[in-house]
Amino acid sequence: MVCPRWVSVETQPVALPDVVAALIGVAGNPAAYNQVFDLGGPEVMTYRTMMERVAHLRRKHPIFIEVPFLTPRLSSLWLHLVTPASVSVARPLIEGLRIPTVAHDDRIWDLVKVQRMTFDQAVRLALPAPAVNSSA
Repeated sequence: MVCPRWVSVETQPVALPDVVAALIGVAGNPAAYNQVFDLGGPEVMTYRTMMERVAHLRRKHPIFIEVPFLTPRLSSLWLHLVTPASVSVARPLIEGLRIPTVAHDDRIWDLVKVQRMTFDQAVRLALPAPAVNSSA
């Protein structure tokens, strides 16, 4: 898989059920009034690591090659070719992938008493189990 440089940018993915639990936990909670919170999962990783771990859980073994010439514009055009996403929507999203998104303040999780899911747990919840090839 040919990948742009941004696959080496750090991010801190958070499971959707954890986000919903945090929102429910702060709703009507006076300790959360006038506060700003970062919502990050329990692990910091690169986008490449995320793709490798999803591939592993799906029993796939892709090879990733980072190249410097895949600009956000080229990436958004490619995304438009392989998905229904429009270039005007895809380009700003891809531009944002070049910026690290790591939570700097995780006090919300103590406030709302939520045990965050690991990345692998969230992937298993979000994706159906891969089919096992019985003829192998």
